[in-house]
Amino acid sequence: MKVTIEKDDGEIEVFQNVTDLYIALRQLKPIKEKNSEPALLPETRSYSWGSNLRELVKEITQSVIELQNFLRGSTNGSSS
Repeated sequence: MKVTIEKDDGEIEVFQNVTDLYIALRQLKPIKEKNSEPALLPETRSYSWGSNLRELVKEITQSVIELQNFLRGSTNGSSS
């Protein structure tokens, strides 16, 4: 997986071959209560894609190995 991050100053940073990803976001969320001034409430959210990606990478790697073995057998004259 490739992750692209654009910073506030416009600089772009790219990370290649990412297998685990954890993002934690902390933002100030505007709220308005009855009969009071608007306020900002800190809000935190987090996301993780690590375990799903690890399993997917394992499955793809195993499939590639099986395909390579099959193709090697075909080029060597094997009928398996």
